[in-house]
Amino acid sequence: MDFEEMNQRAYDRKPEPDGLTPAERMIWLALRLLYELHFHGGLTREEGVTYKQELKKDYERNLAQEAEWLRAGTAMKLLRQSENPEVKKIVGEVGTMF
Repeated sequence: MDFEEMNQRAYDRKPEPDGLTPAERMIWLALRLLYELHFHGGLTREEGVTYKQELKKDYERNLAQEAEWLRAGTAMKLLRQSENPEVKKIVGEVGTMF
């Protein structure tokens, strides 16, 4: 789900979408809170716009980070399947670090 769709759903007070990643859910909840504060007079429109711009930046950073973790996880799964003794040794050493 892209940020603008999520933003509109939060503004319309629609239910949380299914299947959000952790990064998307964090931004979803922040947008909902932002709009509730605005609707109840806790934030001016200008403050809300400023916070929303920061949330959009966070959303983009978080999605990029999630993509990197998925790529790294996929690489590790493939490396664990290797029969090469050198690869097995390195994978074993890396596995003990986490």
